[in-house]
Amino acid sequence: MLQTNYSRYKYTPDEMPQEEFLERFVVRNEIFDDVFSDIQSSDYKVANQHYIIVGQRGQGKTTLLRKLQIEVENDKKLEKFLIPVKFAEEQYQIRSLSRLWEEVADYLQSLHEEVFPHVLDEMEEHFDDEDYELKAFSYLEYALKKKKKKLLLLIDNIDELIGKLNEKEQRRLREILLSSSSFRIIGGSTKMLEQHYDYGKPFYEFFKIIKLKGFNKEESIAFLRSIGKGEQKERMEEIIKTNPARIETLRQLTGGVPRTLVMLFDIFLDEGGNAFDDLLKVLDEATPLYKHRIDELPTQLQEIVHTIAINWDGMYTAEIAKKTRLSTKVISAQLGKLEKYDIIESEVAGKNKIYKIKERFFNIWYLMRFGRKKDRQRVEWLVRFLESWCTQEELAERAEILIDRINEGDISESYVFHMTEALTGIKSMSVLLQDNLFKATETYLKEKKSGYIYDLSKSAIEEYRETLAQSQGSKCSLSGEEILNKVFKKYAEEVESIFDIVYKYKTKDKIPSSFIETMNLDAETLAVHYLMYDDFEISLTYLKKMYYIDNGIPFQFELIMNLYSVVLLAKGQYYFLKNILEEENLKEKYKPIWYALMTLMQDEFPHEIKKMGSELQESVDEVLKKVEEYRVKYGK
Repeated sequence: MLQTNYSRYKYTPDEMPQEEFLERFVVRNEIFDDVFSDIQSSDYKVANQHYIIVGQRGQGKTTLLRKLQIEVENDKKLEKFLIPVKFAEEQYQIRSLSRLWEEVADYLQSLHEEVFPHVLDEMEEHFDDEDYELKAFSYLEYALKKKKKKLLLLIDNIDELIGKLNEKEQRRLREILLSSSSFRIIGGSTKMLEQHYDYGKPFYEFFKIIKLKGFNKEESIAFLRSIGKGEQKERMEEIIKTNPARIETLRQLTGGVPRTLVMLFDIFLDEGGNAFDDLLKVLDEATPLYKHRIDELPTQLQEIVHTIAINWDGMYTAEIAKKTRLSTKVISAQLGKLEKYDIIESEVAGKNKIYKIKERFFNIWYLMRFGRKKDRQRVEWLVRFLESWCTQEELAERAEILIDRINEGDISESYVFHMTEALTGIKSMSVLLQDNLFKATETYLKEKKSGYIYDLSKSAIEEYRETLAQSQGSKCSLSGEEILNKVFKKYAEEVESIFDIVYKYKTKDKIPSSFIETMNLDAETLAVHYLMYDDFEISLTYLKKMYYIDNGIPFQFELIMNLYSVVLLAKGQYYFLKNILEEENLKEKYKPIWYALMTLMQDEFPHEIKKMGSELQESVDEVLKKVEEYRVKYGK
């Protein structure tokens, strides 16, 4: 079994041994070179340009700051006078400007005691003075000038630090940074400093902003190559060599964010659940930050974020308006605010835009925390990842391996639950294998007395077992294979045979449609009948009857709908099918059908196909292949 051996460094690059850290720094070199070149060439007799590196969590801000710290310390010229002071990511104790100077002095006295043996002690002698902050700064600057030293302050989450200062302190800090050559700041932030856009604020257009983007394809490959070791690295190289398209799919799914790339790659390689537990731990640790981000938004913006996050895929303004019951004018204005806050991003699609949650890890967190239980909404992201990354054979193998591990008993409960939820939610997987996995997971969670048992979604076969049990008044003892053979396969064959029979009536027996109407037929047969006779509107009325009437067979409508849609496409009834899927809210449920339709209609709707995740391409191609077969079989 492949074991992850670097997970603890994914989130805290400062803990990584320096040699290993430098070996892994294989991307962002252009950004680093630009900033470091400026640091090397600056005139330190005068105040210099200050920077803020902006990027979402896991984008590499902390990594860049540490790289700058190391290279400044290793530069023969700079190390003589420039001292990099790297702050921890969280600085809860800094709540005023004077506390900032104390932290800097503490750093110098602790780590550079030979040069600044008493700088903090002597500074704090003035603690009770009214002008303590002024004296603290003056003494610190005096000590630096006396020793002919300059400071490079590397401050992660600098937006939070500045936000803790009152406006008077902010203006004072700005004046210091404008006039003093002793201090230079390079900060990191998960969002743009709001003051950067506000003319009336102290830091209006003050910092030079560097925005980190997600990795491109080449950067993703280089990054993944840098993190693997041993057998892990060999497996990674094999994937890159034999199927590089998978890396691109993974990049698109994660937005090219390094941290999310690693975590999902870990989940694929790890069969014991360790990587998934790492993910859950990081999600828990991110909860205070993400919850604060949501809580500080006005109620209306919270609702819009919820709508976009729960849907995962990109959404048009009109779709968001429909879900939230707000006007498109209101939605457009609020979306602009959310883009400014770096919570969502948009992609131009003709005259419209498609909106998504910008930080995919935040979207994962949101789904895991607020997705509906028992309908697999919480693991939608994992379903997409597995569908995009694995072939059908690999999905089946993964399910079988999971069943074996469950039977062995040495596996994480959370991993078993979430992976079972995802695998049993993949429509292309064998329903029998899904049922076997469901039963193994159900038994395991019950034995462990796990709380996850109450949230476990049932397999399609288990749902049918319960339906039979209710109708019989006793427990259904049929195995999954018996149900599959007696019900699923039989019914699937019956559904397709209905199309063949009706087509034969029409083309060979020349039986008129009016004769069929005199027979006592069910809604299912009549829907197919009128479809094959090209009476589409009448056919639709019977299709709707099937959809809204519970007949005790939960998969019946799905089987009919898939074939029904393919026949409509084969007959060229694109707009008719489009109206059905939109008006009955079936686009989400039948995504392969929808995007096959959009492929055929891309001249009319060129931007809709952009919303399709690459993980759906194989399923869409299968639909289009079936359409061509039906065009030949039934004729347009």
